[in-house]
Amino acid sequence: METEKWNAVSERWEMPSVKKNIWVLLISLIMIATGVYVLFNPAEMILAMALYLGVSFAVMGVAYIIAFTKEKVYMSLTLGILDLVIGLIFLLNLGMTAMTIPLIFALWCLFVGIVQIVTSLELKENMIPSWSWLLCAGILGVLFSLLIFFYPMIGILTLTLLMGTYLLLYGALELVRYLKGV
Repeated sequence: METEKWNAVSERWEMPSVKKNIWVLLISLIMIATGVYVLFNPAEMILAMALYLGVSFAVMGVAYIIAFTKEKVYMSLTLGILDLVIGLIFLLNLGMTAMTIPLIFALWCLFVGIVQIVTSLELKENMIPSWSWLLCAGILGVLFSLLIFFYPMIGILTLTLLMGTYLLLYGALELVRYLKGV
């Protein structure tokens, strides 16, 4: 009984077979091409991110406003108007939005670094031996964020490298999966 239950669960979580699925091949090739394009075109990648953020905020804003019309929850209306306005500002000022993306990334790195430093000190108080690794990661995060604040181009290049590499590797792995027929 227990074995049957686990077999049913493992079958549900297995990856679907890609044998002779032309869509997987097509998607993998598009991902590889996009990854290569992103790696060699950082300015276009940042502009695309800005466009994506603007559209995302605008669509979320509209969705919140629609939710308000059905549920009459004023928080939804407030969030909807705020998101819609932010989305429109982003879309109408793509260049400015693109220029702020590295700064937003730097703020995120700074916040994560500070949280890691504080957490490492708590771990040290509780005598957990891995505290020093977390402290090093936090210090590196803070230093990296300061580097991006003073040299935003480093942030743009980092984001481009991360996004391009991800797309390239994801596409390559899907291509291998397709070719092996797994």
